[in-house]
Amino acid sequence: MNQASIQVSLTLEHLWQFSLQYYSVRDVKEACMSLQNNYHGNVNLLLLLKWLDEQHVSIKEQDWNQVMTCINRSEVLLHGFRELRRKLKAHLPDTLYRESLQFELQLEKQQQSDLVECINTLTLQPPAPVSLTLYYCKQLGAEHLADIFAKPAFFPKQQKI
Repeated sequence: MNQASIQVSLTLEHLWQFSLQYYSVRDVKEACMSLQNNYHGNVNLLLLLKWLDEQHVSIKEQDWNQVMTCINRSEVLLHGFRELRRKLKAHLPDTLYRESLQFELQLEKQQQSDLVECINTLTLQPPAPVSLTLYYCKQLGAEHLADIFAKPAFFPKQQKI
């Protein structure tokens, strides 16, 4: 297969719906929270990498920095808001706390939009010998979590075009 011929239909809506479904699996959610809280991983990046793994495509080694750079702006904002929300949890009425969770979810969606925009500028490759999720978990020192992410998603995949 010609490397330049690999195309996938990645839109924000594809990634967002995939993420909602995949993250709804209890083991996946727990592993994502561990990746975020214990290893300072980025859950949106992990979800994107899982989507790419499911599509049987990869990114070039030299494109990792570009992907990481594309989420830096939103990551600082998201991390700061998340920390503030956690500190205020005990002091906020339930309705205001739920609104803050919804706002955080909108920040997450914006970060996924940044990731989609970035990935769509890259030339995708055939799958690497090591899955993208395993590669990312290894970078963070969280290889044991990769076993959970290695399981296939159990819902329809997006179609390649």
